[in-house]
Amino acid sequence: MCSEEEDINLTPPKLTVKKQIKHRAQKFRLEWLNVEEFKTWLCPVNDDPFKAKCKLCNCTMVAELKNIKSHGKGISHRKIVACKEIKKKPCKAIASFTTRKTDSKFDFEVKSAEIKLTAFIAEHNIAFLAADHLVDVLKSCFPDSNIAKSLKMKRTKVTAITSNVIGAAQKYSLTEYLKTVKFSILTDESTDIGTIKTSCVVLSFFDKNTAKIESKFWDLYEVYNSKNPGKATAEKLFNGLLESLTSHNIPKRNVIGFGSDGCQ
Repeated sequence: MCSEEEDINLTPPKLTVKKQIKHRAQKFRLEWLNVEEFKTWLCPVNDDPFKAKCKLCNCTMVAELKNIKSHGKGISHRKIVACKEIKKKPCKAIASFTTRKTDSKFDFEVKSAEIKLTAFIAEHNIAFLAADHLVDVLKSCFPDSNIAKSLKMKRTKVTAITSNVIGAAQKYSLTEYLKTVKFSILTDESTDIGTIKTSCVVLSFFDKNTAKIESKFWDLYEVYNSKNPGKATAEKLFNGLLESLTSHNIPKRNVIGFGSDGCQ
């Protein structure tokens, strides 16, 4: 007889059979095209009913709901969707950002006040830096004034108004007047801290409005600079002065006098 130990050794091992479950292939379902999450990008593949296609990414995948949802949550897919949504939004024309509404009477009064304050600062040679505090003082002094409340001017705006509004208007007025009267020219050259040689031109004429001989600043043109080196010769000074007058269509026959120091 065999012992129990020998029986155990002689017993053949048990065979475990694993049942292999076959995966059933999923066909594309047309119901998925109506799902809000998929309808903008999902479509079937014509020659393969077991595949699905993303119209935005132009890629195919197995037609299983899990794969389709996973693709829809992918980073690259979401970036493409976001770009498509941005392109769909209507773009405003550039003119809509630059077109200004017709100024009302109140807006005109506010702008007029800003120009008058800037003219006051320029006439009395007040530093433009003072404009940073002037408006706050006016608003504090006149709390019941809507015009004072609407003032918006600092040193930058004061500089722009002086150069582009008051200066341009004064230049135009003087130009038109010089076309009708005789005048004399006074000029002298100088070098600024930027080593730029400039020439200042002052015109003297009889002003009918004041009934006096007036001397008005006319121009400050460059004779030469570092980019255009040279010397302040009589020829350069003459050509620069002549160009300053002819560029504004002022007839040379109106010049009746000329004054300057000697030049090299």
